[in-house]
Amino acid sequence: MQTYDRILVQAAALFAQQGYEAVSMRDIAQASGIKAPSLYNHFSDKQSLYRATVQSVFTQHNEQLIDVLRSSHKPLDKLKKVIYLSAVKMAEDKIFRQLILRELLQNDPEKLQFLAEKVMADTCEHFARILRELNPSADHHFTITSLMGMLLFHFQIDIMRDFLPDAQAKHHRTDYLSEQIFLLVSQRLLNQ
Repeated sequence: MQTYDRILVQAAALFAQQGYEAVSMRDIAQASGIKAPSLYNHFSDKQSLYRATVQSVFTQHNEQLIDVLRSSHKPLDKLKKVIYLSAVKMAEDKIFRQLILRELLQNDPEKLQFLAEKVMADTCEHFARILRELNPSADHHFTITSLMGMLLFHFQIDIMRDFLPDAQAKHHRTDYLSEQIFLLVSQRLLNQ
């Protein structure tokens, strides 16, 4: 692994675990196996490193989603696949999930704007086009943000799930969760 990529991987883990404010450039350099001054050969400051890290973490997922959204499949099939891929990413990539949650909890307008406009905007716009095909008069913004919320919440509550009424093993399965979210979203879109 190249030094640049190793830095991004280590920075992502640290930012996800501790948050932006708690992590120093020295911490990232040490975790990456380099000296702190060497880190500045790759990134001018912590903010630029953070932005590169967030973009790196989201890039793979966003590319997969855009591939689906640009495909020639029917809009409803695209919606189902996007929900499934997003659920899989949330389930399998704790760093991805924790970075989103940290940003939401820290509520820093500048970082949230960067996340929305520079990291997620293209994917969200492609997704909104599919939603418009399914129902031009629906509130697409509400649908996208609700979908994000459902996915995040269900994976964050997973540890607590067994203590809640009527919990079953199927409630832990990603395929079951994505199917249920798809049914909620698609029924709402198609029955408005």
